[in-house]
Amino acid sequence: MKKKKKIFQNDFEIIQLMNNIVSVEIVVNIGNTLFSLKSDDDEKLYFPFTLNEYKTNFKLAGNPFMHPWANRLEGEYLRIENTKHDFPKQLLHLLYRDGNNLPLHGLLLKSDKWKTVELNENENSCYHVAAFIFENEDFLSIFPFKHKIFMKHLLQGSELKVETTIINEDEKEMPLSFGFHPYFLKSQKNMRLKIPANDVIEVDNNMIPTGTSVDKSVKWNFNGDEISLENNAFDDGFQNLSFENDIAEFQLNNIKVQFDKNYPFAQIYAPSHPDKWYVCIEPMTAATNALNKNSCKTLKQGEKITASFSISLNT
Repeated sequence: MKKKKKIFQNDFEIIQLMNNIVSVEIVVNIGNTLFSLKSDDDEKLYFPFTLNEYKTNFKLAGNPFMHPWANRLEGEYLRIENTKHDFPKQLLHLLYRDGNNLPLHGLLLKSDKWKTVELNENENSCYHVAAFIFENEDFLSIFPFKHKIFMKHLLQGSELKVETTIINEDEKEMPLSFGFHPYFLKSQKNMRLKIPANDVIEVDNNMIPTGTSVDKSVKWNFNGDEISLENNAFDDGFQNLSFENDIAEFQLNNIKVQFDKNYPFAQIYAPSHPDKWYVCIEPMTAATNALNKNSCKTLKQGEKITASFSISLNT
């Protein structure tokens, strides 16, 4: 059984993808956010809100899309071709902020401008494609590059693949620094986490990378790439991921998360706070603040990139 469905609920456009193993729900007009991923009615994502609550609050949950920067920037500006581009003061209200009031996670977290362009199913899979045209004048005043984004959620068996394609339609070369922030439910204290990388990005007091890294064994007692979360917490970036057959494989108990090579960085967020029962395994095309360090991949006019990661549920 492969099924896809589009429904409207309180003005929210909800896409449902399902088969005999997994069911998926995406709310298109709140950031095209994946907000439910179930196996046998067992929810795997942290999303403790109604859609009305999520639309209007400043919390994050589900699988938010971080674009045009993932994680934080060092200030209210970008450096473009070695020139400082300050964000217009009248548009600073558009920024999501971290605890230090730094710009966080881009501009599209809860955007209502995504549009469904395809919803289909075949013998083996079902999928949904949504598009975002980045041409709003306010957004371009902050990130001055016209481009299009296509996001595909493809459900096949126990795997959900999220493919993001970006096409640069600007005359300028466009830097890439996007990613996702999936919140997986921490269903028990001693869940085991596998991180296929040794290099931990060192940061300053504002969580901005310093340009150096350390081996993960300096901070935690891993067994190979695995560690228990019972007495360990993370809010750390990893680089130089270990790819086998072009895939870097993370694991959280029976949840497998795989990055392709266009996601060479990962942020792991597993807080120890008693009210934060989640673990985030975040695929990123660039390190935190890379837009201001000239260390991003770029797209020339007319070029495109597709980056994908997948979530597999071992049932």
